[in-house]
Amino acid sequence: MNEFKPLPIQDSHRLINAGNVILISAQSKEKKTITTVAWHMPVSNNPKLLSCALANKRYSLELIKESKSFCINIPDFAMLDTVIFCGTYSGRTVDKCKEAHLTALPCSDIDGFFIAECVAYIECQLYSMVEAGDHTIVIGQVTCAHAKIHCFTPDGVIDINKVQLIHHLGGTHFGILKN
Repeated sequence: MNEFKPLPIQDSHRLINAGNVILISAQSKEKKTITTVAWHMPVSNNPKLLSCALANKRYSLELIKESKSFCINIPDFAMLDTVIFCGTYSGRTVDKCKEAHLTALPCSDIDGFFIAECVAYIECQLYSMVEAGDHTIVIGQVTCAHAKIHCFTPDGVIDINKVQLIHHLGGTHFGILKN
């Protein structure tokens, strides 16, 4: 008995894309923006490298190329509307910090900003970029990371009983992890 059904190839990534959503903040000179990203992952322990895939048309990609740095911000589920807003509008035409009522604070190690309303953030220097079809994979070397005190268990993992990260299930569908 065959219990499987074929899926359209354009939806195949949704089988592996249930990770938490991040907000990438980037700035160059007086320009800054925030974009929502669901496609990201760690790629190296030594040096500590993280990656994200940004559509080639994204304003944030332009600013990362100019500044050679970016910040990964970790929103919780209470920020879902903000996450959707930041992924819907372009920073070329909208001041997302102002319109979404977000607090941009200066990073400590990079020329950039983090979002104070997020539960954690990771500052990255641009390590390399790889063109991948209609996206560019941006690889950043972690310079520092910060998290709100209540976010982690004593053994160093996100405490899903205290923090509900936003998980993208595909399209306009989002969820949270439960024990």
